[in-house]
Amino acid sequence: MPASVREWVATAARLVLAVVWAWAAVTKIGDPAAAVRAVRAYRVLPEWLAKGVGYGLPFLELTLAVLLLAGLATRVAAVVSAVLLVVFLAGMVSAAARGLQIQCGCFGGGGDLAAGQRTAYTVEIARDSVLLLVALFLARWPPSRLAADDLVRTAGGSTVDVGRVAPRRTAEARRRMAELAERRRREGERRVRLTGLVAGLLLVLVAGTGVGVQAARSSEPAGPTPQAVSIANGVTVGRADARAGIDLYEDPQCPACRAFEQQAGPTVEGWINSGRARVNYHIISFLDSASTTRYSSRAANALYCAADAGAFLRYHDLLYANQPAEGSAGLTDDQLISLGRQAGATSSTFAECVSSHRYADFVSRISDQASKDGVLSTPTVLVNGKAVQPPTLAALQAAVDGVS
Repeated sequence: MPASVREWVATAARLVLAVVWAWAAVTKIGDPAAAVRAVRAYRVLPEWLAKGVGYGLPFLELTLAVLLLAGLATRVAAVVSAVLLVVFLAGMVSAAARGLQIQCGCFGGGGDLAAGQRTAYTVEIARDSVLLLVALFLARWPPSRLAADDLVRTAGGSTVDVGRVAPRRTAEARRRMAELAERRRREGERRVRLTGLVAGLLLVLVAGTGVGVQAARSSEPAGPTPQAVSIANGVTVGRADARAGIDLYEDPQCPACRAFEQQAGPTVEGWINSGRARVNYHIISFLDSASTTRYSSRAANALYCAADAGAFLRYHDLLYANQPAEGSAGLTDDQLISLGRQAGATSSTFAECVSSHRYADFVSRISDQASKDGVLSTPTVLVNGKAVQPPTLAALQAAVDGVS
């Protein structure tokens, strides 16, 4: 391939990788909890490292995007890109081999696959394999057009007086010109290598700073906890001595949760009323990215406000009956308050609780705990600590019959 053509191909490779890394960073950087959930979903890293990767990776990706877009330290950026893609591919192959059904978390979200959905590992592995080939090409042939590396190569000039040797055409002059060209080339490559070293240190520094920034965002003082509700058990409904203990993890934005409630909700409430089962409702917010106003978090907050008002189950059923479409803004706070009145939460305290998002921190904490406990999708159902698979009425009925 001619050098000029190869440089244009390298330019295209730079821009493709820059767009991919920028997209990946932007979709994750605003929601550190979701980024950590995506890493946890692979069930490979210890908790402390999963948090570090989830917090730092978006900043690393964003820095790679800037370097590649500018064409600065291109070889270093390409090598780091290739290493990251190999790690991603290894994670996806490992998850597929272990039968995990998760989102890859490459472009936001992750781990929150709806019940019944299947992971498109083949497509994701193929995509990252192509990107890996692009990164390897760029690492092997980094020179490209419109690149800051060219400015680095030509900066500084040479101490040799070109004017004194250029007009001469003797063999000695040609030898001196060749030496000068080689010296300039070596000086330019030395500057590029030095820039690459600085860029490598920058990548480490930015990733470390990202970990600190995201950790600080996620470690603010704990907000209030709803009455008679806990991180471990959520909202408990039913008799304490019931033989069957059901843990139900739901997201108000989750269509599969609505389908589960329509199918199994009346039966579950019958078990509660008869004393056959006790239910711990863990209302979590894995799907904030599925609305434009973080509806999962706002609706979960409203449900905990309804628990304070003694109207949890009625309100819970109304929210699923009026569940907004994914990708929409979701119900407004005023609409959430209006549904609360229909459920019997008529006090101004409930309205203030919803509009002020009083339990927003509690929603974040209970969602994070669910992720730590291995909850990857909603609905997730457990009976006496044992997962019900698939989460259907028939499977749940069989599990409850087995213990009561």
